[in-house]
Amino acid sequence: MLSDTQGVVVQSYADTCAAQELAKKGLSSGYVWREDLVGTNGIGTCLAACQAVTVDGPSHYFEALKSYSCTAAPILGPEGEIIGVLDVSGHQTLGSDGSFLRAFVQDVADQISGGLFRRRYREEHIIAISDKPLAIPDRLNALIALDEDGQILGATREALSLLGVGGIGSIIGLAVDRLWNVPMADISPLVVRSTQLGVDAKSAIYATSFKAPPEMKCPPRCRNIKETMVDATSDTNAFDLVAGKDRQLLSQVELWRKLLNSDIPLLLLGETGVGKDTFARTLHSESQRSDKPYVAVNCAAIPESLLASELFGYAPGTFTGGLKGGRTGKIVESNGGTLFLDEIGDMPLELQAHLLRVLEERKVTPLGSSCAVPVDARIICATHRDLPALVERGAFRKDLYFRIKGVQIVLPPLRERSDIIDVAYRIIRDEVGPDAAGIEFSEDAIEAIKRYAWPGNVRELKNVIRYVLDVHAEKTITPAHLPRDIVNPDRPSPSDNGGQARNDCYAQNPELRLSWREEKDRQAIVAALRASKWNVTEAAQSLKISRVTLHRKIRRYEIVSPNNMG
Repeated sequence: MLSDTQGVVVQSYADTCAAQELAKKGLSSGYVWREDLVGTNGIGTCLAACQAVTVDGPSHYFEALKSYSCTAAPILGPEGEIIGVLDVSGHQTLGSDGSFLRAFVQDVADQISGGLFRRRYREEHIIAISDKPLAIPDRLNALIALDEDGQILGATREALSLLGVGGIGSIIGLAVDRLWNVPMADISPLVVRSTQLGVDAKSAIYATSFKAPPEMKCPPRCRNIKETMVDATSDTNAFDLVAGKDRQLLSQVELWRKLLNSDIPLLLLGETGVGKDTFARTLHSESQRSDKPYVAVNCAAIPESLLASELFGYAPGTFTGGLKGGRTGKIVESNGGTLFLDEIGDMPLELQAHLLRVLEERKVTPLGSSCAVPVDARIICATHRDLPALVERGAFRKDLYFRIKGVQIVLPPLRERSDIIDVAYRIIRDEVGPDAAGIEFSEDAIEAIKRYAWPGNVRELKNVIRYVLDVHAEKTITPAHLPRDIVNPDRPSPSDNGGQARNDCYAQNPELRLSWREEKDRQAIVAALRASKWNVTEAAQSLKISRVTLHRKIRRYEIVSPNNMG
């Protein structure tokens, strides 16, 4: 729940049946939980104490909450005043002191407070401080705002705590060079390094300065998706946006339009990250099926043991521990719309026969059932693998290959597109909206972007631009703002193969060079996760990398754990 300063719940969310019971007891929008009205409770006591609190069952004054636990933390405005309360409530857990949940709720409230502080002082200088030299400044909430002369305008609760200051009043208006005896100019910009303030390493504080983009109404990705699409100009066909200004793609636009409402299966080829899913979604949104479901399944990301039930569904009682009512498969879910089967080349052989039968008969028989369900869906498949080579080796069914290869479309890698800089500017417009007008790349940055091999293609470029926009305030993007491996890659370009091993997909299609390092890395991670039964800690140990690195790679390669499947 989110409440205002009067204890009035302005927004609430119940995610389970038990939480809905709580909502009926008054923990929902519109109810008032001031302590002077209803006694001890999470929201009211938090407002009264001005700090994070946990109120366990018996401590509640309200009889209906005696078996529940409520944890709340204050949300602070830019001036340090309480402007609201974030509360998480649920069944009381025996033996738990609530410390973990309290830390979690406090952290979320601090993130909100930090975001409000950054927005309030978006046109001023902000210093992020930490007791760790390698902390990431744009993830910190210990912030101090300065004017152009280096005088302190405001500070967050975390910053005051780190400085050992009781309140903002004792440092407001103080020049930063008097606070630390360090000139403002010596506090390094975000891109370079943090500056140590204080000689004693044990009590040192590290600071980094940056200035938020001027006139930013809200963080780039809080803009409405529909608003972003409107910005792209409603007169432009979605296929034109996908093709951009690249000659290879523009020459195919007319063919794509002719295929919009055809039932001919499509096979999309291209490296990881070139936008195969984007293309499939665009085709669906422009077709007569646009008001029906678009269902995407990554055949390589789902464990073999779960892929069958994910695609075809299963009847009630088929599996021990399965859903009591059975499960509707992705194919049935796509009825009337579009089914996108990504990485079809990684589908196990035994499932290929089942899929072929579905495509031929347009009927799905759920696992454990004898009743076939009619399905009418447009089929689009995609892969980075060389399917003819897989057919030759017996790793992919020849009849299925020719069934899905109605029309074959090749999407070029980003490094071979003639409009790579236009693609970068379009990403900036999508991320920032109207404020993107003054943002530009320097000539050196343009050369660096064109020189880099972009093994992750458009997906990688989008992440780089998001990083630059989030971290740097300057309107001109220079090589100093780009990640180091973009400007000075320390590994050979995937396009300069020099006799190195090739991925299967490109043995016969050299124009589709894939980052074989990325693919091998992904395969090793999936193998380690399967061997450890998807225990991330054990998998990280076997791969000799940290859990944090493994989680990052799992997100990057879009690997889906069976524990995250509905």
